[in-house]
Amino acid sequence: MERTFLNPVTNKQWRIEIDGHTIRTCLNGGKVKEILCDSAFQVKSKAASAMMGQMRKGFFYQNPDAVVGEARCHRFVGKDSNGFMPLATALTQDDFFLTRVVGDFEDETLYHFDGSGEILETVSLGAKRMTYEQVLCPNDTLLLNNSYLLEQFSLRTHEITPFANKKNSMKTMLDASGDLALWYTGEEIVVFDFGSNTEVWRETVKCKKSKNSNFAYYCFGMLSPRQSKAAYRVTEGEYVLVDLKSAQKVVIPNEGWHPFFSPDDQCFSVGGKFYMTQTGEETPPPLPFPVRHGLSFSDTCIVRTRGSLMAVQQDRGSSPIELWDTSSGQPLATIDDPFVVRQVNFAFTKSGLVLHTDYGAMSLYSCDL
Repeated sequence: MERTFLNPVTNKQWRIEIDGHTIRTCLNGGKVKEILCDSAFQVKSKAASAMMGQMRKGFFYQNPDAVVGEARCHRFVGKDSNGFMPLATALTQDDFFLTRVVGDFEDETLYHFDGSGEILETVSLGAKRMTYEQVLCPNDTLLLNNSYLLEQFSLRTHEITPFANKKNSMKTMLDASGDLALWYTGEEIVVFDFGSNTEVWRETVKCKKSKNSNFAYYCFGMLSPRQSKAAYRVTEGEYVLVDLKSAQKVVIPNEGWHPFFSPDDQCFSVGGKFYMTQTGEETPPPLPFPVRHGLSFSDTCIVRTRGSLMAVQQDRGSSPIELWDTSSGQPLATIDDPFVVRQVNFAFTKSGLVLHTDYGAMSLYSCDL
């Protein structure tokens, strides 16, 4: 592996080359430094540390010719104080947003990136904030879950206004798919179409307090890739699947963490088991990759979908992310990002997969099929 990092401020270059168990680095054409390693693990660790050291100084890597699964960009954004690493992307565009808490909550900064990893804009959201998650809506709006208080951020005016729920109830859910967004007001789950500015579905529910130390409440909700279904959890033992056209519901048992829909909306998976979304009946796994049973909060299978393309991280933490084409049943690439310590958040854009890592880095990988 050989990569060249650029610093646009100083106009200097820094190059790193990995040859077996030897790492070679060179700053701006100067003396080559060698680092000898004893194992592949040590190579990965020392190379990541060396690259991160330069990225903290303003160097970043860009490769506009990256093929599927290859890095298009690596850059340091800043150590995030909250650990949630929220991303906001849309499958119809390549630009995206990430948010991080600065220092001891002195500020929270919103970053707007283009499809090559260049920073288009940074916006100060204010002090003493903690954005757990955010979604991008088609009306130039970001919906933010700020410490369980839903807010609306205008990309045009940068104005932040309260949205949906009126108090910090520690009970909320937030998701988006296409033009649809889903949220919980503390009393009702709402699915809204921002493209047509119409409400799609609304349900009055009571979210119960959790006995699990990992979560204060059981609230969770998500929309399917083709926007025909929603799933939500307000109790420990079950998920409710909703057909957004007919409003028909089916209930399935909750036997694990991080559920996901199949790309065609026909199946729903949780805890390594699959269920038909129309009937709730258990079905054999319809996907070409295996998903282990009995996954817990600390051992989570995370899945992101874009058309027939799925990004799968089988083990929570720094484990690789597999790219699969479910239409052909073939694996396309394995992404082993070097800048993850314990946790990473990732999401598809129109032609890429963006990663926000707890190392403070943003990585962008090509998924332009």
